[in-house]
Parts: sequence; C-alpha cells; structure tokens
Amino acid sequence: MTEIAGADPIAQSLFVWVKASRKGAIMQEAAASRLDEIRLEDLVLRLLDLDIGEAAQLDVFVDSDARFARSPERFYEALQQAIRQLRLSKLFSRTHDGDYHRSICPAAYNERTGEHYPEEMARWRADFRALSPEQQMVATTIVWMYRAGPDSIWLRRVPCTWRASEALHTMHNTGCLGVWLQLVARYPGW
Repeated sequence: MTEIAGADPIAQSLFVWVKASRKGAIMQEAAASRLDEIRLEDLVLRLLDLDIGEAAQLDVFVDSDARFARSPERFYEALQQAIRQLRLSKLFSRTHDGDYHRSICPAAYNERTGEHYPEEMARWRADFRALSPEQQMVATTIVWMYRAGPDSIWLRRVPCTWRASEALHTMHNTGCLGVWLQLVARYPGW
C-alpha cells in the first residue's frame, strides 16, 4: 500500500507520509524532503487532480465508518464536518443557489454578482487571523478548493504560506488531519 502506480510524485510523498505517521514511524527521507520543498497551497492544488483510485487510497487513511465515494454528497458531508468540528462557520456562508457543497461559499461575498464586501472582508480576515494554525490550514484548503486554484481575495494579507510538511505535522498533532484528508479525497470539483 506504499506505492501507488502512476501517482504524482508529490501525491506519492503524501501517501508515504500519512502511512508512516499512522504507524508512528519516522517519515522516509524522500517523502519528507519533497513535502519540505513545497507549500501547503501547492500540495492542495496538486491533489485537486487526484484520480479516483488515488483519492480512494487517501480515504483509506481516514477513520470513518462511511463508505468512500467521490461525489458532491460525500464532499458536502466532509465539508460540513470540517466547518463544524473546527468551528469555521464565521468564514463560510450559505449561498442562494446550488446543491450540496455548491450551497456554501466563503463569507463576505455575493456569489451571484461576484461582489466582495470590503467591511465584511476585513472582518473575515480578522476572524481568520484569530484562528489556530490548524483551523487556518483547513480553512485555506477549503478556499483553494472553492477557487480551484490560488486565491488573492480572501487569503490576501493573511498567514497561509506554511510548508506542506509543517502543515501536515500540525494537523496530525492536533487531530484534524483526518478531516483534511476527507476533504482532499472526496473533492469532486466545485
């Protein structure tokens, strides 16, 4: 289960890292060094394109009773769990349109017009800065997924440049790595 045929080298490094961390083992040098060389943003953006087999392999590492499926329904469940468990509700709001996860977007934004509200955006960023690092890491992951790429709207002038290895260690040590893995594994696109 260590090797995933055809997997992106960065995704492969994540698989190795997660497997080793689950066993309490020291990370292999190759996996650790690749994850030391990139930021969490780069890791998330690379993982958005996982194929169904790679996503299922990541989901194996999540302690969940739910059967794996990469679908809007399953991602919505994982998204709601992440927002609830990590108390991120100030940062995300319901939209007027859309089913499942498409009914949620980052706050301070009108999804119909594409307009951002400056006063609310300032409050959003202040609320973000008040979060613990692991909360910030999961919130930024959700924003990058929502944008399907880099973001300079919500994440401008807020801390979000963690090295991938640092972020994974932080999320593992604080008990939210499973939530993050579910988001990544079950992401069907926004």
